[in-house]
Amino acid sequence: MKLKTKIALSVISLLIVFVVAELIYSNNFLTIGNYEIKTQKTSASFRAVLLSDLHNKEFGANNEKLLCLVKKQNPDVIFTVGDFVTKFESDREVACKLLRELTEIAPVYSSLGNHERSYYDYDGLIEDIKATGVTLLDNELTEVELGGDTIVVGGLTDFPYYEYEAPDYNNERRYFLDEFIEREKDRFSILLAHEPEFFMWGLDEKELDLMLSGHTHGGVVRLPFIGGLLAPNQGFPVGQGNILPKYTKGIYESDTATMLITAGLSSEVVLPRFNNPPEVCVIDVNPD
Repeated sequence: MKLKTKIALSVISLLIVFVVAELIYSNNFLTIGNYEIKTQKTSASFRAVLLSDLHNKEFGANNEKLLCLVKKQNPDVIFTVGDFVTKFESDREVACKLLRELTEIAPVYSSLGNHERSYYDYDGLIEDIKATGVTLLDNELTEVELGGDTIVVGGLTDFPYYEYEAPDYNNERRYFLDEFIEREKDRFSILLAHEPEFFMWGLDEKELDLMLSGHTHGGVVRLPFIGGLLAPNQGFPVGQGNILPKYTKGIYESDTATMLITAGLSSEVVLPRFNNPPEVCVIDVNPD
């Protein structure tokens, strides 16, 4: 065998090993994503953990590894932003058991994702989620004491301003969002909204201290210097002129709003995650 052929085969073998190892890592090994938010609306610091897009996945028996990692972060509060179930699977005990266990670590505030909204037994699912002890915010808001301050937390279930509802946008989502923005003027606020497309479609023009989202699975496949390649309603072929999605993971800011997207824990799409391990998102909110 010629030397060049041997070298080529060796390179191809190493590449295959690398790709397989990366696929295993990006679909099974939990990582921590650390983010800091500074605000003049709080007088003390607090720590939050953000989780999204479980899609019935388990990290260890009964999600022991995930729960252990969350507990190690010593959060004051935990936020979940949906897609803990998968809409075409009947099982919801994995999701509900995890939510129950999370409430033993810290108070949990949850919003719904598109898979919960489309779940075959929606009413039964909502009943089971509420029974876990989490505070489910379905176009609702609440006030939470954190670090000695009272903050406003709201959960937006779906986009308030679809064109077919124009010009009045007479829906509960719009009225909830109006109330949320009015309530949060003098206090730090967190809006739980599963889909970051809402930001791109107009929420970036609202006064939002912090919007927490998931849904993108970090862009599924992430490339160095490029970022995520796939995200619902973004990029080719529906990307409003963009070939690649604009919002996939991390912090994004407009003149009036800040959004943080977690890469999430799993992916329901056929294409596996690559260079994009599951993320437990840790958010430190500090006075500015």
